[in-house]
Amino acid sequence: MLRIVADDKIPFLKGVLEPFAEVTYLPGNQINRTNIMGSDALLVRTRTRCNSELLAGTPVKYIGTATIGFDHIDTAFCEENNIKWISAPGCNSSSVQQYIAAALLRISAESGLSLKGKTIGIIGVGNVGSKVQKLANVLG
Repeated sequence: MLRIVADDKIPFLKGVLEPFAEVTYLPGNQINRTNIMGSDALLVRTRTRCNSELLAGTPVKYIGTATIGFDHIDTAFCEENNIKWISAPGCNSSSVQQYIAAALLRISAESGLSLKGKTIGIIGVGNVGSKVQKLANVLG
């Protein structure tokens, strides 16, 4: 059975992997060499620095981060040591789109200003920007 150490603050994770793996949940800043020594994989957020200090000499072969960025993962060390890793680009894009929708609708309601025909500036049309663009089109 796979052994996983996971950040206990990753939403909706508890109970999902237990049919397939033995999962130990810890606060991200308490994940250390001692408690990953028997683990095959890590599921982390930015609080866990995944570098040689943490990983060298451990059996860890996979790191999944529940974040967009991966600057907390030493990707060169991982590549050199055959540790696969993945991040979660776009994981917050729907939340940002919903926030923008709520903010625009509140501004419109409080000011009595119609959003139809107005212009919104969107810097970048990646995961977040493309969803905000769709929202703006729906709002006219």
